[in-house]
Amino acid sequence: MTSASYEIIMNMRVPEGYIETGRFFIGPDKEAACEMFARLQGKPALTSSAMLRMDLVEQQEGIATVIQALGCTLCEVSENMKTILRETFKMLNLEP
Repeated sequence: MTSASYEIIMNMRVPEGYIETGRFFIGPDKEAACEMFARLQGKPALTSSAMLRMDLVEQQEGIATVIQALGCTLCEVSENMKTILRETFKMLNLEP
């Protein structure tokens, strides 16, 4: 069985739909990725009306699946990026 990896992808709405503007590799631990995503600010993105969207994505065997999505304001994206970087640093440098 191939293991999965998890990413948080930042998307911006343009007239043609959404384009990716950033990608954060979170690692192979689904529980840790979901816990990190739960700390992020924003509202569940149930429609495509959000100008900025952050997606928690599972990559497995070349297939990307969006697990959760948040619609965010610019201020929320800024705070979320700080949270992602802080938590990723902890995971990579401080935890066994």
